Parts: sequence; structure tokens; C-alpha cells
Amino acid sequence: MKNTFGLLTLLFAFTVFSGFLAQAGDKNNPLLGEWVYEVSDAPYGYERGSLIFSEKDGLTSCTIKLETGELTANDLKIEKNKISFTTAVEGNPINVELTREKNKLSGKVDSPDGPKKLTAVKK
Repeated sequence: MKNTFGLLTLLFAFTVFSGFLAQAGDKNNPLLGEWVYEVSDAPYGYERGSLIFSEKDGLTSCTIKLETGELTANDLKIEKNKISFTTAVEGNPINVELTREKNKLSGKVDSPDGPKKLTAVKK
């Protein structure tokens, strides 16, 4: 009985400690997580969505989540508060350049239809 109680206590402590480590990791890299974005004058289906930044094996990646599916951000570059990447929409290259200020991203999207303004807030 004491062994079971000790094991449960240890498991609980490990779970709590892991939660604190995960929160600390997000605070060390405030870009990680979901950012809800809006693009002015974008075609239907692309005007709203999420930029999801994640980290695996020390490398940051970004997935663009839309109502109709997901796109992958390629050539992701993060330099201090500047973020840039490319993606493709219906075979057309799209370049994105953003600036991060606390819990807000803003910048431009260069598309075949011309430049568009993008704003995002951290969810």
C-alpha cells in the first residue's frame, strides 16, 4: 500500500514538474504557439487562419492552418523580432514578412495579386 501511494505521489510530482517545464519553454521562446491571423483583401478561404509555430529537435517550424486545410511554411527565418517564410497557394509562391511585438505579429504578404497586410495575435 505504501509503495502504491509513493508511486502515485511520484507520478503526480513528475506531471506537475513537466507542466512547469513546458510553460518555461514557451516563455523562453514566446513565438511558439498558435497565432490567429487576418489578411486584408485575401481571397475567400485565405483571409483568416492560424500560424502555428512549434519546435522539434531545436528547430522551429510553422504550419499555416486554414478552414480548408494546412500549408507548410518553407525557408522559415527568425532573427530577433523579424520572421519570414514562403509558402505556395494553388501553385503560386507567397512570401511573408512579419515583425513580432509582444503578442502581436504584423507585416505583409506578397502574392501574385500584390501585397496584402497581415496581422496576428497570440491565442
